[in-house]
Amino acid sequence: MVNKIATFRQLKGFTQKQMAIKLGISESYYCQLENTKRRMSLEMALKIAAVLEKTPDEIFLPQNFSSCKVDSK
Repeated sequence: MVNKIATFRQLKGFTQKQMAIKLGISESYYCQLENTKRRMSLEMALKIAAVLEKTPDEIFLPQNFSSCKVDSK
């Protein structure tokens, strides 16, 4: 699975350190979030989306999410 947070961060030209500063957290903590070593809160997910100027859906849902089907069994 592609790490979309890292991809969007790189497209914006931000380093992990710059993202951490923008989010008001340590670089170490940000790296753990980006690399899925820590679970993030909804509040942090919304902050990351805002810094990256993306919707949470664009970052956190699979690209083909709208075409996913749920098995009702």
